[in-house]
Amino acid sequence: MQRTGRAGSFTAVDHVKVIDHALAQIPAAHRADVLVTIDGAGASHEVIDHLTALNTCKDHGGRGRRLEYSIGWPVDARTTNALARVRAQDWTCGLRADGRVDTDAQVVDLTGILRESVGGDELKGWPADMRVIARRTPRAEDEQAELGEDAAYRYGAFATNTPTGQVQWLDARHRTQAHVEDKMKELKATGAEKLPSASWDRNHAWIQLAALAVTLTAWMRHLGLSGDLAKAEPKALRFRLLAVPARLVHHARKQILKIPPGWAWAEHLATAYNRIHALHPA
Repeated sequence: MQRTGRAGSFTAVDHVKVIDHALAQIPAAHRADVLVTIDGAGASHEVIDHLTALNTCKDHGGRGRRLEYSIGWPVDARTTNALARVRAQDWTCGLRADGRVDTDAQVVDLTGILRESVGGDELKGWPADMRVIARRTPRAEDEQAELGEDAAYRYGAFATNTPTGQVQWLDARHRTQAHVEDKMKELKATGAEKLPSASWDRNHAWIQLAALAVTLTAWMRHLGLSGDLAKAEPKALRFRLLAVPARLVHHARKQILKIPPGWAWAEHLATAYNRIHALHPA
C-alpha cells in the first residue's frame, strides 16, 4: 500500500486498513481461525482494540471468527519494572522454530506482574484478554549495552490474546513472523525500492506490479523449483532462470523450450517449465 512520505511506522490508521484489506483477500471459508502477527510498530491501542473487536468467537459461544494476534511489545519503563520483579526460577528455556530447546533463550509471562503491580494495573485500558510475554538472551562477551539497558541480557516482548499454550510455544510462534522482512527485501528487489515517477497514480501502479512480481516468483519457487532454487532470492532467480538465453518455439503442434546446452541451470529450468505446464496443459 503506497503511503505519503511523511507517514510513520506507528500510524495505526494505516495498520488497520492493511489488516482489513488482508482479511478481505482470504476466502470466507478460511477466515474462521486467523492469526495476525505484527512487529513492534503495531503495539498501539487502535490496532489491538481493532483486532480484539474482530475476535467474535468469545461473544457467540465459539461459533464466530477466532482472530488471535501476536504483536511486538515495547520494552519500556513499564515492562522493565516488571522484568525487575521476575524471580530467577520464573524464567524457562525458550524453543527454536523447529521445536528444539534453545538453551540460550529464556521466556516468562509478565501479565500477572503487570496486572497486579504495586502501583496498580499497568495494563489498564488495554483489552482484558491481552497477555505480555518477555524473552531474554545473553549478550555476547564483546557486546556493549546501550545506556540504561541490562548489561547481561537483551530483552524483547510481545503481546497476544491467545489464552492457552505454553509461553515457549507462543514465543516461538511470534518469532516466525520475521520472514516478513525477507519478503520486504524481495519486494524492493523486484522494483519497489525506487519509485519511477512524481505521479502518485503511476507510482501506485508500479507498487502493484512489484507486488505481483513477488507473488509470481513465490508461486514459481513453490510449484516449480526445488533445492536451493526453492529458497533463492529474486536476484539469483533472475540470473539463473529468468535471464536464460532460451527460446520457446512451436513445432508439430508442440511447444519446445530450447535452452543452450552449456547453461548450468538448464535442467532446473526445464523441470520447472514441465511442472508448471503440467498444472495447466492447455
